[in-house]
Amino acid sequence: MADQIETAPAHRRRGLGSVVMRALEDAGHRHGAATGLLVATPEGKALYSTLGWTLRATMASLYYDPEPAESAGA
Repeated sequence: MADQIETAPAHRRRGLGSVVMRALEDAGHRHGAATGLLVATPEGKALYSTLGWTLRATMASLYYDPEPAESAGA
């Protein structure tokens, strides 16, 4: 599994992301993967769409950090 891969700003728009994605796709196929799943930033979505990936659903990212009981005015 690959996670949070990005290209440094000074090196973007040179095809590096496409090369990395194709290598990861090929490795997945070699190891028996029949499908892939991506969660992407808007910039990443543009790259993946160009490479033939299709949008199946939007994703919501949620975070919950409850206040500790002792600081909640107890």
